[in-house]
Amino acid sequence: MNTLYISDLDGTLLNSEAKLSEFTTQVLHEFTQRGGLFSIATARTLESVNQILAEILPLPVPVILMNGALIYDTQAQRFAKKAVIEPETIRELLACAKAHGQTGILYSHKGDFTRPHYDEHKNEFHRMFHASREKTYGKHLIQTDDLAAHAEEEIIYFTMRDTRENLAPLHKALQKLPLHLTFYPEHYAPGCWMLECLSPAASKYNALRWLREAYSFDKIIGFGDNLNDIPLFRACDESYAVANAREELKALATGIIGDHNNDGVATFLCHSMCYIIGLKKEMMNHAKN
Repeated sequence: MNTLYISDLDGTLLNSEAKLSEFTTQVLHEFTQRGGLFSIATARTLESVNQILAEILPLPVPVILMNGALIYDTQAQRFAKKAVIEPETIRELLACAKAHGQTGILYSHKGDFTRPHYDEHKNEFHRMFHASREKTYGKHLIQTDDLAAHAEEEIIYFTMRDTRENLAPLHKALQKLPLHLTFYPEHYAPGCWMLECLSPAASKYNALRWLREAYSFDKIIGFGDNLNDIPLFRACDESYAVANAREELKALATGIIGDHNNDGVATFLCHSMCYIIGLKKEMMNHAKN
């Protein structure tokens, strides 16, 4: 069968240090070299994905970025699809966020780059994120006096960070706007939740449906851990939650696999690879006889 295996990154394929283990790296190399179809679906940008997955790129199937706002072909090195938020919706979104005492990072897309804009850091979670992106990935966030001044650009993503209690009223208020919203806990900052706003055409579900149609996949098997992976699971034929996953995601999963610090996804791929190799040998022996 033409089967795609697709995994979330943070908390799923990556360990708690946000890295690929040596074992996972080796398995992914072997899996793709033997013809296995593997890709990722993440909330991360292309810039950080290129650094994190440098040892296994390019992948045979385009990757889903920023929770479905972008689809990028790592072999052709081009964006295959993007979903842009309408300017008027951006203005309403920013006004609503301001009314709730919130702000965040507004990502515009131009050419092959995403440009992150911010006006101020409202809390420690914002400052921590900014510092980590500059230190770890060399990213430069662009400060601006007015985020709404960028509304006419190709805006693909707006993300806010705060406690669940502080963001929940805004999450409810934004549901009246034509947006796809994701609201889930951050992996690396205890107590921090992320509220992400995208085009209604953008989600891991829609992006994966596009890949299925574009590449005629017979079957899709997905892996995840967090609430933003619910749309991913709903678009898959089979879905597996890592042992460290949220209980809400486990309830939707076909099965539970090992946790992200013990190479759960890579171990699953190993078993799949052994099955495929064994099946090919059996078919070859049958053909000879």
